[in-house]
Amino acid sequence: MADINGGAPELAIALHRRHGTCIDVICLSARGEYTGPSDAIDRYLERLRAAGVEADAIRLVTSHRTLREYDVIASIDGFGSRHKIKHLKAILDKALHPLSRLVIEIRKGSGAYPFLKAYGSCNTLKQATPNEPGLAVMSVEPQAGPAGEWSGIARQLAGKEGFFRDYGDHSFLFVRRGDTLVVTFDNLDIAMTKRDDRRPWGYSFIENQGWSMLGVMANGWTWFRDAAVGAEFDRLRDSGFFDQFQRVVFYGASMGGYGAAAYCAAAPGATVFAISAQSTLDRSLVPWEKRYRKAWARDFSGAYGDAAMASRSARKVHLMYDPYVEPDAAHAARFTGANVVKWRCPLLGHRLGSSLHQMGILQDIARAAIDGTLEAAQFYRLLRARRDFPRYQKELANLALDHGHPGLAEILCDHVLARRDDRFFRAMKRRLSGA
Repeated sequence: MADINGGAPELAIALHRRHGTCIDVICLSARGEYTGPSDAIDRYLERLRAAGVEADAIRLVTSHRTLREYDVIASIDGFGSRHKIKHLKAILDKALHPLSRLVIEIRKGSGAYPFLKAYGSCNTLKQATPNEPGLAVMSVEPQAGPAGEWSGIARQLAGKEGFFRDYGDHSFLFVRRGDTLVVTFDNLDIAMTKRDDRRPWGYSFIENQGWSMLGVMANGWTWFRDAAVGAEFDRLRDSGFFDQFQRVVFYGASMGGYGAAAYCAAAPGATVFAISAQSTLDRSLVPWEKRYRKAWARDFSGAYGDAAMASRSARKVHLMYDPYVEPDAAHAARFTGANVVKWRCPLLGHRLGSSLHQMGILQDIARAAIDGTLEAAQFYRLLRARRDFPRYQKELANLALDHGHPGLAEILCDHVLARRDDRFFRAMKRRLSGA
């Protein structure tokens, strides 16, 4: 987390206690120039330390060179409220990544909303009044990716036996290998800026298995809701493209999981492997889905609109989700077909694919699902790896506290600390023991 000028101590303390979050305090003047510590910053640091935040979890940022990317940035009683928002541009340009959240107070008439629109969409938690600033959370959204550069890479990957089709906001890359086809769904910006190999989701894994691949790339958070995408899947279906493969699998996570479950309708009898998928963002069907505001206005009607219905033509639908992420669980509940197999992955979060990858078991699970051999005993045996996974351990401890079982949380602290030194569990142990 980055807290600009230390305006959000309660949020910093809560995130540190909940997730073991490290806190950078960015020291800025009213014009966005770096400054040194001040009396106000000293008081902020003392407040954090008094709340049990260890000194090595706090860092002062007084130069652009030491600025890094953050999951959460807070600007409270500062830029957007008392100071001009434009002076944050250099900070945000470097500090934001595709999954960042900016918590910011916004003064009425400050121009903050138009400024922030260049980075993502805002969910207003509290409306501004003439006398009091409002409060908003901005979710970063990938900007239009380097489509020209991707076109060159994709055409080279396709080779003579494949193809690349560019429809502006979306593109299709086909690489021919074996008689199993894996159809993946990905965001171009993430592929081009966050992966060293600049390849679509799952590319290396699929290549290593000798499988053919059809990679569908979105140039932004589109949820693949574009007439050109539907028309291309119709064309592939009607031309018999999918019929040439013995096995067809649609594979994706989150937005890509939606794409996999929705567009599998173009290949009846296919297998779906979807991680943390949305079923639709149609507000009339999922009014409880408050995320992904940017895509709310898109048209989720038609044969590929509601993934819970479109996927009924699949042979098997594997849905992996964390039941403690309420919106993900609610989307999973909408898939009621007899072909659906639900794989619960408690306390691993919405970024479940990343968690499984870090645990070293995603490829084994994906391979079995694609091969058609994934069974419950195998899956839950692999999932036991979470017992030593720090994120799972933290969420389990927090769950014990949330349900009024501090003794269980303390037992878990002792279990972890007996095996490794861990700042998060040291701090929790100290709070629970009253030290």
